[in-house]
Amino acid sequence: METKQVPAKAKAAIIEDDVPLREALVLFLQVKGWSVDTFGSGEESAGVVNWGEYTVVICDFSLPREDGLSVLRRVREVSERVVTVLITTYPGGDISAQAESAGVDRILFKPFSTMELVESLGALAENRSGRSSVDLTSVS
Repeated sequence: METKQVPAKAKAAIIEDDVPLREALVLFLQVKGWSVDTFGSGEESAGVVNWGEYTVVICDFSLPREDGLSVLRRVREVSERVVTVLITTYPGGDISAQAESAGVDRILFKPFSTMELVESLGALAENRSGRSSVDLTSVS
């Protein structure tokens, strides 16, 4: 099993309206040493001005009142360094093109494994960071 690296003091924001999934992601990331902030909707995250302090922002595509792409566009406007991950149950249509135009770094299709999450976060954060790193080993 390959070990991926993420920046020391990694900080994630999760915007997900599905409470069990959000809580599972929080638990998984905290066990791996991440600091995690959560939001249940794009509206809840609208007041965040310090997106640049996050290593990664994970956002669901289908949120109440505002889609995840709009949220990730706001993040991208503030910082080019933040890794952005869109999670969705909609693999069809033009979601990939929309995500690319919004500056999304990775799309994960539900259901996704912790291995996929680890590989995405480790590789993307490592590529963006010039800081020292800590191990992030996958758990399936």
